[in-house]
Amino acid sequence: MDLILSFNLDIARKLSSHLHDISLALVATMLVIFGDHVNRTLKRAVSNWMFFARITAFVLMCTFGYGLLTLWGQPLVYWLLTHLSPVFRPSVILLCFVFLGVLAERKRYL
Repeated sequence: MDLILSFNLDIARKLSSHLHDISLALVATMLVIFGDHVNRTLKRAVSNWMFFARITAFVLMCTFGYGLLTLWGQPLVYWLLTHLSPVFRPSVILLCFVFLGVLAERKRYL
């Protein structure tokens, strides 16, 4: 049991310098998986607008909407990961990516 705990803590130590990148990857993956819902909602909201206004709304949504979600979501996920106990951190990160993979599979992205 001590060997497993030691291995887990070693992985947690190695992951600690990459938590910014891991949190960004988690946020980006969530945006890819749930982006179609956001786009569908925007499409319904602007469907009766003029062509130029629809294009402008879509461009603004992609640049500012997804950009802001990424900029605000990544620090939140990073904060959550840093406040986890190092004992649980590797398992939680792995489970998060597996969960997102299952969601992607269910939505037929894979």
